[in-house]
Amino acid sequence: MTRQPDYQALFRASPYPYLLMDLELNIIGANDAYLHATGRDEGDLLGRYVFDAFPENPDDPGSTNIAEVRSSLQRAIASGKPDTTAFLRYSVPRAPGLGGGFDERFWSTVHTPISGADGQTAFVAQNAIDVTELYRFDRQSHVASVDPDTRPLVADDHFNQAQMHQAMNRILMVERGHLRDLFNQAPGFIAVLTGEQHVFEMVNEAYYQLVGHRELLGKPVWDALPEVRGQGYEQLLDQVYRSGKPFVGRGLRVAVQRVADGPVTESHIDLLYQPLFDKEGRTSGIFVQGHDVSEAHAAQLASADSAERLSEGMNAARMVVWDWEIGSGKMVFSDNAELVLGRRDPDIDTLSESIHPDDVARMRRARERAIAEAGGYEEIVRFRRADDGRMLWLDIRGKVRCDADGEPFAVRGVTLDVTERLRAEEDLRDAHRRKDEFLAMLSHELRNPLAPISSAAQLLKHVRLDDARLRETTDIIIRQTAHITALVDDLIDVSRVTRGLISTDQKPHDMKRMIGDAVEQVLPLIEGRRHRLAVLLPPGAVSVMSDHKRVVQVLTNLLNNAAKYTPDGGNIVLELALDGQHLVLTVRDDGIGMGAELLPRVFDLFTQGERSADRSQGGLGVGLAVVRSLVELHGGQVSAASEGVGKGSVLTVRLPLLAGQAPAPAPSAQRPAAPQRPLRVLVVDDNPDAALMLSMLLEASGYDVLTENGSHAGLASAARHVPDVCILDIGLPDMDGYQLARKIRAAAGMRGATLIAVTGYGQEQDRRLALAAGFDHHLVKPVDSSELAALLLARAARPMEAGSA
Repeated sequence: MTRQPDYQALFRASPYPYLLMDLELNIIGANDAYLHATGRDEGDLLGRYVFDAFPENPDDPGSTNIAEVRSSLQRAIASGKPDTTAFLRYSVPRAPGLGGGFDERFWSTVHTPISGADGQTAFVAQNAIDVTELYRFDRQSHVASVDPDTRPLVADDHFNQAQMHQAMNRILMVERGHLRDLFNQAPGFIAVLTGEQHVFEMVNEAYYQLVGHRELLGKPVWDALPEVRGQGYEQLLDQVYRSGKPFVGRGLRVAVQRVADGPVTESHIDLLYQPLFDKEGRTSGIFVQGHDVSEAHAAQLASADSAERLSEGMNAARMVVWDWEIGSGKMVFSDNAELVLGRRDPDIDTLSESIHPDDVARMRRARERAIAEAGGYEEIVRFRRADDGRMLWLDIRGKVRCDADGEPFAVRGVTLDVTERLRAEEDLRDAHRRKDEFLAMLSHELRNPLAPISSAAQLLKHVRLDDARLRETTDIIIRQTAHITALVDDLIDVSRVTRGLISTDQKPHDMKRMIGDAVEQVLPLIEGRRHRLAVLLPPGAVSVMSDHKRVVQVLTNLLNNAAKYTPDGGNIVLELALDGQHLVLTVRDDGIGMGAELLPRVFDLFTQGERSADRSQGGLGVGLAVVRSLVELHGGQVSAASEGVGKGSVLTVRLPLLAGQAPAPAPSAQRPAAPQRPLRVLVVDDNPDAALMLSMLLEASGYDVLTENGSHAGLASAARHVPDVCILDIGLPDMDGYQLARKIRAAAGMRGATLIAVTGYGQEQDRRLALAAGFDHHLVKPVDSSELAALLLARAARPMEAGSA
């Protein structure tokens, strides 16, 4: 059977003095060597606080002995490692039988933490070596070297003296080695500088890790660390040396070159410069101690950046974070509460006063339910800001917090300002509703002209009409087709407005002439409704840089609206006035007017006022949106005003005047002359009805017409007949019109032919594609017969370069 060592016996029998304490520094044991060294009985020590058993000497009030021993003990307990005080003067009380008082003693102590069964520090042991004789022997040796008469006092027993000196030297070597190990293993960097030049006398390993392993000892700081010059440390060291006062710095930046010819590395340090003094009290050096806190500094910066990002993100999201103590009602808000909410209320009741009365009860019920269930809540309420009175919509969300017993004690939550989001959602719903209304209007507006066109077509098919009835029927078809074309043009403009593709070709024009052109277009409608129109113009020319067609479109739209929304026999006034560098164009009527709810969105797409069931006014509700876009493209503004329903409307356009330029002359209107000789025209369209009707129209105008319904047949016909003009549909199925145009242009004898594209695509990019494919002209369906006639007449005026009659 293996015997276990008796540690209690080992403790008692050890020749080295040991005192054992618990973590409160109460004495729980002392071995015989310790009792002998201190002259105490164990019964006098056990259970006593160590500094009550070994108190401070009252005759030495300046002593710091207890503070030094206490610090060493605390360091050992905190670090879990032994801690040494190499040399300490600590007087020991004499036993009462010896007359009391204190004996001056000198000690070298090691405090060692001892772990309990759980591996945690439970005790601390003090190993105290009495070095009083060593101290006195050293003092006597110094005295002997000064006063020869005292030598006999210390030389009676040379052999014993030598033995003692050897023993003391061994003790000193051990202690110095232990101190050197502690110095090098210290977690912070340490250096000792001497003299005014701050020469390195001692440096520990941590200091080398900070500045790099290089030759330091015996060198002044600025010779050993030249890269540190200019960083402010030279002045600090000089100031401490001259003043004798310490310096403490936190988070200081230092840049060092740890490797020769290597990069300069930046660190941040906590630093102490402690002056050292000689016996006369003069500064002899500086003790340098500190810690590399670069990681903590980087973490602090990262934390600050994170906090800044969080703050900016919360402000951008209009979000406030808060805590509410249920018992007291006290609330704590994030710093941006005043920015978002306009107030920072101290309690829940005061905050609730700003919630809309209709929402207070619902909010209270949500909170109470969440507290009862130890859950959360989310409610959207109306909230009036205390500073400016604005009404906000707030999304309030809270989560109940419970204590260790499961009892609710607080609520933590966020409040988001969702006013803009809800407004955007409402705008989206309104836009969706107006889109649905627009589609219904579009269906109605397209069916209206299609009905008479269909009836006219049936009449022409089944009934033989006299000339008068025939002209009347064809006039109906022409008028209704023009109406459909106008609707399609509106739709195209809408597409351009929504995509920002409306463009203008601006030149100097006389606004009076453009007003005349617009009035001419609208006059049939005005006369048909028996309105009275007054046009008020200032004297002289009024010039603007404008697109003639687009400005006439603006004026026509405004006059059309006035005519349509004014009951028959109403009054319309069109007035042009000058205001500084702008012209002001006003269209005023005494019609149905507009309500206050309509005015803010009258220029939005698909917006219309109240309509009768038969929609007698017509239109798609896109005109004023196009008007605003066109006016803004000309650098102007448009506005609407009305005193209310039934009180008429006023629409005003402001445009910048043109300075120093004359308006462009109006194009002279020429009536196309009949062709002097027939042209050969090839029509290619995969819609047989469209091809036939266009061919009949051209034949009626005296042209020699060839008709094909496919691209390959059209190409063969062009090669065979060599026409002067080719009218080609773009949307052909087997070979589109662009490809067909290129092939026709490359055919023999067709280089000088005029190619006209006919398509339902009317955007600017469609026109560019047609011209790039070799077309000379680009027309949008339904083709304006007068525009086509003008192109053919212009072609007939040229010498025939392709084909012959």
